[in-house]
Amino acid sequence: MMFFLPILIAALIAFSIPAVAAQQAEAVPVAEHEQMLYPTVLVRLGDGTGSGTVIYSAQNAAGEYESYVLTNYHVIRNYVKLTKIWDSEKKEHVETETRRPVNVDLWEYNNYSSAVGTIGRLANIVAYDKSRDLALLMIEDRERPMPYVAALYPEGADDGPWIFQQVFAVGAGLGKPPFPTVGVLAGYGRDQDGNALYLASAPIIFGNSGGSLYVFSPPRGQFELIGVPSMVSAYGWGNVVSHMGWSRPISELRIFLRAAGYGERILGDEPEVDDAVVE
Repeated sequence: MMFFLPILIAALIAFSIPAVAAQQAEAVPVAEHEQMLYPTVLVRLGDGTGSGTVIYSAQNAAGEYESYVLTNYHVIRNYVKLTKIWDSEKKEHVETETRRPVNVDLWEYNNYSSAVGTIGRLANIVAYDKSRDLALLMIEDRERPMPYVAALYPEGADDGPWIFQQVFAVGAGLGKPPFPTVGVLAGYGRDQDGNALYLASAPIIFGNSGGSLYVFSPPRGQFELIGVPSMVSAYGWGNVVSHMGWSRPISELRIFLRAAGYGERILGDEPEVDDAVVE
């Protein structure tokens, strides 16, 4: 019996290799990569970096591609300059605004997870809300779409997201290729201006600002963006509590996009109807 034991073990190993390979193939988190990691971009400025998320990319009526990246206002604030110039007609100083274009880097990957380089795009700051710490960038390239777009948590679909629901924070922390962290939705809050916030235990760090907070939605079978990481808690002399991250929730994102005139295009709102009475 002992003589045949090595042969039996060898046979079992030989038969198990295809089964293990099949299990590994099935275990590749393709949806996680394509729906969360790949839509995340690095927002690169002369004075630092932040994160952003592609939330729309489609052709318009003219056949040109319109692509938009969502980020934080504080990521791009130094590229918005307000100056006062003398208006000779009004006989007073008038405030003018200048917005510099920013660089957006899309990461390319081998075997889903190995970052092998970037594709650069120029983007213009088309809208921002300082109070909500949100900004919208429009990619200058009109000939090609952005390859991956994040899905937004739908409005009115349910009463979620809920505390204890698993969340994924994705961003280019410290200027590195985008990476995910995992936690739970831990609470709700408000900032000093009264705007809503989500508290999540998924760790974030400098450079994650402007990235995304996701949940998985079983009814729709996909990962959906529920927030934009904006700040972390701290104590003492600036000691960061990285697992107490605050994000701008999806409800605030909708308010921002609609106020900026992008509700119909990005959120899919119904076109506004002119109520004027024609006589």
